[in-house]
Amino acid sequence: MTEDIGNSKKKGLEGIQNLTNTRDAIESLDKDDKLGSLFSSLDSVSANVEEGENNMIQYFMDLLQNLGGDDAVKKLRSKIVKEITGKIAEECKEILFEELIQFINCNLDFVIPSADSSSGTDANAMLIPVKSIDPFKLLKNSPTSRVGKSSYEKNEPILGEFPFATNKELYSRIQNPTLRQDYLGASTEKLFTIEYDGAENFIVRPIGLDGTVNDNTITPDNDRKIITFLRDYYDSIKIFEGHNFLAVLLDAMSGFLTVQADLSGPEVQLKGEFAAFVNKILNICGDSGDGSVGAPINTSGVGHLSEDGGDENVEDFFKFDDQELRNLNEQINLQLNGLVKFVTCNDIEGKVNIDQMNSIIDTLLSESNETIEGVMLNTAIENAINGLEVDGQVGLSFRLPNIKVDFDFNIIKKLPLILISLILTPKVLLGIAIALNAIGAFIASLDIMDLVRKLFRIILKIIKRIGEIILEYVWEEVKKFIIKLVSDIIQKVIKENDVKQSEIINSLIQLLLTASESLDNISDCRSILETLLRYIKLPPVPPIRIPKNLVAAAELRPGFSDVRALQNVIKNFSEAGINTEPMPDGSPNVNIKMAYSLIKGVEEERSKNGKVQITTFPSTVNTSSGPGVTESGEGVGLML
Repeated sequence: MTEDIGNSKKKGLEGIQNLTNTRDAIESLDKDDKLGSLFSSLDSVSANVEEGENNMIQYFMDLLQNLGGDDAVKKLRSKIVKEITGKIAEECKEILFEELIQFINCNLDFVIPSADSSSGTDANAMLIPVKSIDPFKLLKNSPTSRVGKSSYEKNEPILGEFPFATNKELYSRIQNPTLRQDYLGASTEKLFTIEYDGAENFIVRPIGLDGTVNDNTITPDNDRKIITFLRDYYDSIKIFEGHNFLAVLLDAMSGFLTVQADLSGPEVQLKGEFAAFVNKILNICGDSGDGSVGAPINTSGVGHLSEDGGDENVEDFFKFDDQELRNLNEQINLQLNGLVKFVTCNDIEGKVNIDQMNSIIDTLLSESNETIEGVMLNTAIENAINGLEVDGQVGLSFRLPNIKVDFDFNIIKKLPLILISLILTPKVLLGIAIALNAIGAFIASLDIMDLVRKLFRIILKIIKRIGEIILEYVWEEVKKFIIKLVSDIIQKVIKENDVKQSEIINSLIQLLLTASESLDNISDCRSILETLLRYIKLPPVPPIRIPKNLVAAAELRPGFSDVRALQNVIKNFSEAGINTEPMPDGSPNVNIKMAYSLIKGVEEERSKNGKVQITTFPSTVNTSSGPGVTESGEGVGLML
């Protein structure tokens, strides 16, 4: 299967290469740079296939860079970042909602039981361990700390104001144990109450539709349906904001949050393993099945919790070979030291200016306009690159422009990791935990990799669909260049045919004019010229069609001549700057010798075996019995 995928990818790149070569050959013979770049990319893709790398984002980014150059990569990054907190964030929320509904595989009438307290035992209260919904340890940081400012919502949690700052609210519950707080959905109805038990759990008490804790056994149809609950809950939050995105992006690239949070080696190890896991998911391509072993993800809703990784290949996502471990250890060391490596610039390592980035995040926290925020995010990324410190030197990116391209290229490659990291926060996982508790399927987790194991199928599906969002953005840009490339070639072909057509017509007209010089009346020739003028005003569309008035003039043509053909070639060679002079020792010029051999070889085949096939169209004729129509006819002829 990997070989088939590799062949398909090679064919795609070879097709692009063929288009590019064709256009460049028409426009100019000086195309060595582009050819080198394309072959380099082909070699890169071939190497990736041999290593089992099937990341289509990487593949199409290679195509984009070869088709559009460095500017195309920058423009794509800018476009995506501008839409990250708007369109893309909303798409991520919908992906989460859809996959969660299918993951729990519940009947649409399944409900969240209200916290019946009639017996005084809180029968339906839920205990949700903080660790299980906080895999990246967000709630250990104060919202007023540097890391907290980057990671929490910009607004304060105010009941009835949306989007609600749920992560800040959860932090507040931990700081104020046993204090119970209402939680409202986007509908402004109470969905549940939440408090912290002072030890390790959140206590969630679902509220019924009538605002009480009476479940269906007390008040019929009072419990909320799961799908209604989840819709109302997720509509009350914004999954992530601009400053969150920038912080996680910088952390994925250079350990921005890791360094400031002073994470330990094992904690960074877990983040590194998660990043490697995400990359393995993105390398899934092709095959038939349920998606866990390399198949397109099935959205038929069969992702039961009981199927918690029974396929033997699922475990492969959590294993790392020697090379993967070396890469993982290298990445961990870079993260711990706040460094980013640029492989296109001799593996130099740079450090992002953390103070500068924190200052930009402070500015983002005060901006409410999403459009302006998108512009600010792109400016921040530019500043991060321009302010990079390498061996004590700042501004090295101006002298090494490849650094900027490398940075932009890797941002796009890491977007699925960045987005899934932004999704797996307490406020998002709380909704999942409540839904799973309701169907009796909640399983506590200890850290991010434990969470991934226990929620393998839903996380796998979300990552795949996020990857598809990013791939769609990349493909749209690649497609624009391909369409333009094809359009350029078609225009060149049309122009070439137009020129060829004009040359043929002019040649035939000259023959007719020459033949009619002794005639007094040349009105027919004027008619032919008028036909020509009308014809060439039409859009030139291949194939070449000569007005039938002129075709008869072909009888006056002398036929193909090897010598005349060589004369034309020599003329074209000279105009192109190709040497046509004899060699210093008087021997024939090798270019002319080769050209003449080609001409004679082609003409020999044409003379021996060439023929033309003729078809005549039905035409109206006069017969003794009135108008009639001839049948179409066929014939053959020699090529002279």
